[in-house]
Amino acid sequence: MSWMIESVHEAAVEPDAVFALYADPATWSSWGHSATWARSVGPLAEGGIVDVRASYRTVYHCRVRRLEPGRALELVVRPALMTIINVYEVEPAGSGARIRHALEVSGPIGSLTRLAGLDRMYQRQLDQEVADVARIASGRADLDPQPRVTPQVSAPERIWHRAGRVVRGRDEQRG
Repeated sequence: MSWMIESVHEAAVEPDAVFALYADPATWSSWGHSATWARSVGPLAEGGIVDVRASYRTVYHCRVRRLEPGRALELVVRPALMTIINVYEVEPAGSGARIRHALEVSGPIGSLTRLAGLDRMYQRQLDQEVADVARIASGRADLDPQPRVTPQVSAPERIWHRAGRVVRGRDEQRG
């Protein structure tokens, strides 16, 4: 079973300024809900990989599934027993841009993560992420910055992340 959440916000910013943030992994830690750093070998391209280190120290190899310059970026990440699709979209709207971030979770334990309340936690994080992108893209990074809070990682989450490292390690060795 899968589930999806999204956050949409219209802001008085240039769509190109928003997309510039999506296209530069070095900026992701300034607005991404859990990223402490992100690195891509070369420019982003469909099928390419961006390594992203989460706040709980796991490094994920995110595959670029869709890239529409000036418009959209879609990443796929595969933690243990799940697939997560991150969608980042921007389009002109009114006197600025319509910014949409979405998260789709599927896989054998996808429904369990929703029952555990991760959808509510991630909804708050997506809302903050969209607000941060709009604020940074406006060129006014000093406007009402929200403090970045490192999410608390519970014991079951730590076990799940360790299992994911083992599974990813096996997949990379088979590679």
